[in-house]
Amino acid sequence: MKTAISNIKSSREYRFAPCLFAVVTLALCAFPFAQHTQAVNPPPDGGYPGGNTAEGQQALLSLTTGTYNTAVGWFSLKTDTTGNFNTATGAGALFATIADENTATGAGALFATTADENTATGAGALLSNTSGEGNTANGAFALFNNTDHSFNTATGFQALFTNKTGQDNTATGVQALFFNDGAPSNNEASYNVAFGDYALFSNMTGYANSAFGSGAMASNTSGSFNTAAGFQALGQAVIAGDGTVATGNYNTAVGERALSGVSTGSSNATLGAEAGSEVNTASNVICIGAFVRGISSVVGEVDDSCYIGNIYRGTVDVNTAVPVFVDQDGKLGTQGFDGTKMVVPDAHGGHLQPILNEFRDEHRNVEELKAWMTKLDSRGVRQEAIIAEQRKQLEILATQLKEQAAQIQKVSAQVELKKAVSRRVANK
Repeated sequence: MKTAISNIKSSREYRFAPCLFAVVTLALCAFPFAQHTQAVNPPPDGGYPGGNTAEGQQALLSLTTGTYNTAVGWFSLKTDTTGNFNTATGAGALFATIADENTATGAGALFATTADENTATGAGALLSNTSGEGNTANGAFALFNNTDHSFNTATGFQALFTNKTGQDNTATGVQALFFNDGAPSNNEASYNVAFGDYALFSNMTGYANSAFGSGAMASNTSGSFNTAAGFQALGQAVIAGDGTVATGNYNTAVGERALSGVSTGSSNATLGAEAGSEVNTASNVICIGAFVRGISSVVGEVDDSCYIGNIYRGTVDVNTAVPVFVDQDGKLGTQGFDGTKMVVPDAHGGHLQPILNEFRDEHRNVEELKAWMTKLDSRGVRQEAIIAEQRKQLEILATQLKEQAAQIQKVSAQVELKKAVSRRVANK
């Protein structure tokens, strides 16, 4: 007991003394009960000092003062001398490790670490780790190249495979954050979250990205502060196979293939399946609604624009409809801050009277409007009949006038003839 305690005190900062005390206390409490149990036959091997367990060729071969280590497998924990509370299961697991509280399961897992509190499960998981601590790798070759950075979590085949110096990343899924690597001193390749196969697959130096969904943000390389939720959201090149890369920042895409074409565009926000699917280099574009493409049918991509589906040609109840306005802050509404009705500004900067009541009076409902139009139609038919009759009467009147004119002309000729005869008689 004294030897074990002295070994613990020789380890750094006495950090394992409370753990040892708990283990020893539990062993002493259980000892009276153990005397009444039947021993296994044949008895297990072991019996190494300091609570260590080793099984396999050269397992824990170099141990000196380390305590409570477990090594099972060929060359597992072979070079550990003073490390404590390490567990290695698999050929070469924790092979060159000189540290504390590491757990490795799988051939070559945590092969040569000198840091503490790492967990590796899978062949080659955290194989290159040296000074990085607090890392967790579950899956074959997960965090395979990580060397000296810490607090990464990789779950899945080759998740965070390339990462060497990025820290505080979380990758769950086959090859999630596969190419991630950068200098955290420059805010590179750190604080990324990827959930889904190939999520953030191409990310190299991008910082503080969040991707949820298979293929989400698969081609982002250096873009930062992006958020993608949905199958292939912010997906771009790797899925499309067009060779482009994504470097935009501050994009938010929610929905299957939302903003799937963005490369250099930034500060875009979309909601809905394939929303903003044709936005590429434009920035500050808002798209709301499934299949709202996010481009103008006239001029194409436009920065600082907003597209909302199911409004154009949408029907409303005219009895309750009111005008909607937007102020300089982008706020929509139908009421002023004091609760009064909104008014329509005229072209000269003044204001007309509120139009709400007029709108309701003149357009009470669609049925009345239809009836009014029908009435106008019937009135027009009647007016056309009257005009036709009047036209006929005018034609008759014109004929009569012509006849009367002919008679007048005939009488006038007779009168002139009589006058001429009278003058001749008078002259004689």
